[in-house]
Amino acid sequence: MPDRTDVVVIGAGVIGLSCARELAGAGVAVTVLDAAPAVGRGSSALANGGIRAQFTTEVNIAFSRFSILQLETLERTVGDLGLHQTGYLLLAGAEASERMLREAAELQRGLGVRTRWLDPAEIASMVPFVRTDGLRGGTFHARDGFLDPAGLVAALLADARAKGATIVTSVAVSAIEPGFVVRHPDGDLRADAVVNAAGTGARAVARLLGSDVPVEPVRRNLAHVMDPSSAGGLTPMTVDVDTGVLVRREPAGGWVVAYADPDDPPGWDTAVDPAFLPALAARLPNRFPSILELPIDPSHCWAGLYPETPDHHAIVGEDPAVPGLFHCVGFGGHGLMHAPAAGRAIAELVALGRSETFDLRPLRPSRFVEGDLVVESAVL
Repeated sequence: MPDRTDVVVIGAGVIGLSCARELAGAGVAVTVLDAAPAVGRGSSALANGGIRAQFTTEVNIAFSRFSILQLETLERTVGDLGLHQTGYLLLAGAEASERMLREAAELQRGLGVRTRWLDPAEIASMVPFVRTDGLRGGTFHARDGFLDPAGLVAALLADARAKGATIVTSVAVSAIEPGFVVRHPDGDLRADAVVNAAGTGARAVARLLGSDVPVEPVRRNLAHVMDPSSAGGLTPMTVDVDTGVLVRREPAGGWVVAYADPDDPPGWDTAVDPAFLPALAARLPNRFPSILELPIDPSHCWAGLYPETPDHHAIVGEDPAVPGLFHCVGFGGHGLMHAPAAGRAIAELVALGRSETFDLRPLRPSRFVEGDLVVESAVL
């Protein structure tokens, strides 16, 4: 543990590790602190692992385009991320869902994402397990897919350390004094800047400096469904937009199935919601009846926390009330897929005083008090 650093990053999940990697690559002395006994123990460890460019706002699409390219490069050069670019396939049966997907695809294509519209026959050929009755069509982007969260954490950690970043776990930050003096059980760490990358703990970190960020933990539930037939290979990440159910095949066999209840209130409970399996049973028949026929073992279900914001966009920028405090938080379920872009944005803000790669205005911390929100509607 050093007693002096240029930048201290609080949080050693994928966002904090990516910030450290990019800062160190820019020649900044950076130290990452995390209270957990190892890196990536929070939301990163419990994620589904999806990556996609199919968003409905320019800034999220820009983050995705940059990050997908970076993830492809990391897979080749640093380590095995378990990257499978099987695509995301978003299905629409309702008229409103079709309209939303078509408008989003038009925006994505205008920004360089090769999103395709598929008719029901094309969908049936690609994913024969999907019930196509009443299906209007769907969107597909081939460079979307999923990765192994642990693989991404390991790759970011290795590259951050190789570039000179110091990563320290089992260290809980108890206070941050102006200046900045970061107090922890082993002493004090002085820094010129602080990056809040604490995920669901983002609000607590901001409050150590008398500030605040509207980040709330929201539970999301998943299930691994065994499939004795083990039929077929990998599938696209297939989303029934009408019901909110998402399914994909696991490389080791079986299916990962997820459903996010939009009415689940904020909270810290990571026990599986008792209503999760009944909710799946009610929604799977719409597009995935064959999966409902498989046995679902409650012991193979788990839950993690999304660090959500009111407009479903991350908060990336310098705190308007605390110069030198930079927030990189509130990524919801998009932390893994947007980690490379998040790290680059923070490194540019700290080292250059501005972001040259992204227009970060929609993500600035002050937008909430200004009432200037742009809402991301493709929340899965």
